[in-house]
Amino acid sequence: MITAKNLIKIGDDVLMGAYVQVIDHNHGFERAQVIREQNAVISEVIIGNDVWIGAGAKVLSGVHIADGAVIGSNAVVTKDVPPLAVVGGVPAQIIRYR
Repeated sequence: MITAKNLIKIGDDVLMGAYVQVIDHNHGFERAQVIREQNAVISEVIIGNDVWIGAGAKVLSGVHIADGAVIGSNAVVTKDVPPLAVVGGVPAQIIRYR
């Protein structure tokens, strides 16, 4: 599922497993206002070339995944992933490099 309010860019030779979610926005959650009335927080998502995103993974707004990275199944990617990194977990952390 790809949900974009602004920009999601996907490079060449990217593989995605079943039930992957890529989302470039989220709700605000400031205390002074009810959540349903808050503006969306929108940040682009960039996925480089030769990236593999495992089944069930979620790539959240503002994330840049560099060339050659591997995202483990069911990982939740909340921050940038460097080139050739293998990440997994909630939130996703670097496990090793290819």
